[in-house]
Amino acid sequence: MSEAYLRAWSRHTHRSPLYQHLIEVTLDSPALMGVIGRISKRPPPNVYLAAIHYLLMDGRSQGLARYYRSLVSDPLPVSEIDEAFTHFVLENQDDIVELANRRYTQTNECRRCVALLPGVMTSPFEGFHLVEIGTSAGINLALDRFNYDFDGKAWGPDSPVHLSAEVRGDAPRLRPIEIGRRVGIDIHLIDRTDSSDRQWLDALIWPEHEERRDRLRRALDVTSEMEFELVEGSVLDVLGAALDDLPPGEPAVVVNSFVLIQLDQEQRQQVEDIVQEARQKRPIYRISFEFIDKNDDWARIEVGSGRGLVDLGRAHPHGEWIDLDYSVL
Repeated sequence: MSEAYLRAWSRHTHRSPLYQHLIEVTLDSPALMGVIGRISKRPPPNVYLAAIHYLLMDGRSQGLARYYRSLVSDPLPVSEIDEAFTHFVLENQDDIVELANRRYTQTNECRRCVALLPGVMTSPFEGFHLVEIGTSAGINLALDRFNYDFDGKAWGPDSPVHLSAEVRGDAPRLRPIEIGRRVGIDIHLIDRTDSSDRQWLDALIWPEHEERRDRLRRALDVTSEMEFELVEGSVLDVLGAALDDLPPGEPAVVVNSFVLIQLDQEQRQQVEDIVQEARQKRPIYRISFEFIDKNDDWARIEVGSGRGLVDLGRAHPHGEWIDLDYSVL
């Protein structure tokens, strides 16, 4: 783990004063840098901080927990955390590294559906099967079960999950859709009914982000009774078979958000090649919502039906705003 990488990653922590400070504490300590350097999962800072958060949720240290807004109602000042944090990490480093190397960054942020939904609605299908790459707990497979507000333009059923977004470009074109089978693919599946898996998703959310944490819990409740088909394995190994398993000739929509960034360019192309080959048996529409450059503060929404993906617009990584341009279609 290089200092340059960690500093580049830390620029994304501006909405978490605690994590912004803890990265600086880690950078200033050769011992802590040694701990994070033992983590192989990408990106290491996410799983490093999440593993610490997870252990604190288990009651491992009441002292350090007092600095986390997610764990106490009135947290202690961030500026006073250095000694307690350093002591906790070094004392529990083997457990932190084991947990971080066993788990994955699977931040199932359902507010990203404000970018996925308009993409889905540019497809030519009224009804389709929905396949998600990097599904985690499968929350985004329920995108039609949430209630949306795009600057006063509403869509969706009455739902405990309400997603709102500022509209900066074209207003989203919304219409009825009907989803058949819902298939999620992930290299490590999250069991929505398993308390430790739910706790890991919770631990991935930064401590100050109470609204995101509440939204996650509501979304898990919405999906708890839904029927999903979850497939474990590398997308390159299982996507083709998952598409072949759908009813012959029926249309499918394949979506992904913040997962292809973990693949190199050749592997990304292999994903599109698998989809293209599957189009010989059925119509397939693609929606991709991903960072193009890790230094960007926004992600690109791309859509396509077989002749390459086109840039439909961009959105905030957690769905706070969306900027669409339908002239590309």
